[in-house]
Amino acid sequence: MFVPMATHAVRVAVVAAIAWLVHAEHVRSVGRQSAADLAGLPVSRLQKHLPEAAAIGGPANTVAGGRDILNAVGDRVGTMLRTSPAGDAAIGFSGPTDLLIVCDRDLRVAGMEVLASRDTRDHVHAVERDAAFWQSFRGQSLEELAGLKPDKAHAVAGATLTSLAIQEALVRRLGGTAAAGRFAEQPALADLRLIFPNAERIEPDLGDPAVIRVLAADAIPLGWALRTSPAADRVIGYQGPTDAVVGFDPAGNVCGVAVLASYDNEPYVGYVRDDAAFRGVYRGMSLEEIAGFDPLTTGIEGVSGATMTSQAVAEGIVRAARQHIGQQARPPATSWASLVRSIDGPQWGALGVIVAGVITAFTRLRGTWFGRLALPIVVLAYLGFGAGALLSQAQVWGWAQAGVARGAVVLMALTLAALVLPITTRRNVYCSHLCAHGAAQQLLVRFVKPKRSVPGWLKPVLVVVPWALLAVAILAALLHWPLNLVDLEPFDAYLPAVAGVAAIVLFAVSLIASSFVPMAYCRHGCPTGALLDHLRLHSRADRLSWRDGLLLGCLAVAAAVHWWPV
Repeated sequence: MFVPMATHAVRVAVVAAIAWLVHAEHVRSVGRQSAADLAGLPVSRLQKHLPEAAAIGGPANTVAGGRDILNAVGDRVGTMLRTSPAGDAAIGFSGPTDLLIVCDRDLRVAGMEVLASRDTRDHVHAVERDAAFWQSFRGQSLEELAGLKPDKAHAVAGATLTSLAIQEALVRRLGGTAAAGRFAEQPALADLRLIFPNAERIEPDLGDPAVIRVLAADAIPLGWALRTSPAADRVIGYQGPTDAVVGFDPAGNVCGVAVLASYDNEPYVGYVRDDAAFRGVYRGMSLEEIAGFDPLTTGIEGVSGATMTSQAVAEGIVRAARQHIGQQARPPATSWASLVRSIDGPQWGALGVIVAGVITAFTRLRGTWFGRLALPIVVLAYLGFGAGALLSQAQVWGWAQAGVARGAVVLMALTLAALVLPITTRRNVYCSHLCAHGAAQQLLVRFVKPKRSVPGWLKPVLVVVPWALLAVAILAALLHWPLNLVDLEPFDAYLPAVAGVAAIVLFAVSLIASSFVPMAYCRHGCPTGALLDHLRLHSRADRLSWRDGLLLGCLAVAAAVHWWPV
């Protein structure tokens, strides 16, 4: 018994070590990127903006963190600097952008370009192609740029958030105040009439630009409104922030909410605008009561079809209230009680399904109508198309790189069950009872009754397929290959709003195949299932196989990448 357990423990340790090295290399890669020395840049990049540049000199005396640019005889002809790390707080569509700024000898901008970016690739490329955007900075002094107010006048169509974040990063790097909101257009009288139907005039509050005074005829005060921008400009819904106003009556109680401009997906924003129940959530509350909320425990489950957008608006309201009364943003709740309070109704339902699946796997229920029919239907409908909660290579290695996503309670519970139970109990409960795609194939077996088997000549090839995909996923996460891991599996198809073509095609092909060969994808194509089954404790766990060799090879590559001297 000791030998199988020892071999099994080593097998588990190998996978854990790979995950740790993926994380360590990701952290080091991010740090290496942000700490790259300007002195290592090729001079040709500077010559595009400053033709007389011939060499990079020492640290600049004129700009902290900058470097002198020298001509062929060693005279200073300019200065260069970058926006990272000071500008990294400026988040665009999905991340910050680091800029290279090249100045002439008078510290006026000769040119700028993207040095590196963790924002969405297509949005960054759109900004890079917009010559007018970059031209707008040429000739300005660094002092003038420090006072720049990012607004829509310099936004790039189709990449507004990215271009505004680039301007904000520039201001932050130069010591300016980047407090300008992402929403340049001020709320109009028509917007406030959504909350105050009798409003005839609105006036900005001189003491707080986020406050708008609302007046009726004859200058009779109707109340006031608190705008969520710029306090909530970094609260991202599905794709971007949303501006909103909260109306307060003369007694200081909320009388309504209006959702204004947004960088989020417009259909989702429209759902929130039209949802009367959501707009009435805060009705009757005081500003202090709103500010006292933990955004995770407001009890707001979100607007159906636009959960992320509505929850982002709700969190933005809380942030704006706190900023208005001078509170600091509160850290996320960490106690078990707070975590439990943060779980909403649909999440409790999903957790209930997970518990039911685990109980079924370890009892006689698995052989009854409940285990064979009812549970697969519920898992497919609720965990699959309802919550989109499926384990995947993208999730496993994404979490290994950057940590567990905050608030992903259902996925955390699912991952815990998927990893711990096969390692300790000999049962791969996730694949057999909790995977929505597995449930879909189980239902096909029950109703379509596929009876064909894989041809003998094809079996050796199909045995390798899931393991080849697993190795590709590990190496892509480790080496930062330009490969989106969601394209390796069909699981994103359970969220049609975000699914890519590859996931939808794999979804269709895998189910068609499973209509002819029972559980075809689970047996012959799933890298996540292969990994979980590999970690399962069983009677032959003491026997090493080529699969162990493959993972040891991945571990060797990970160790070499992380520790090999560069």
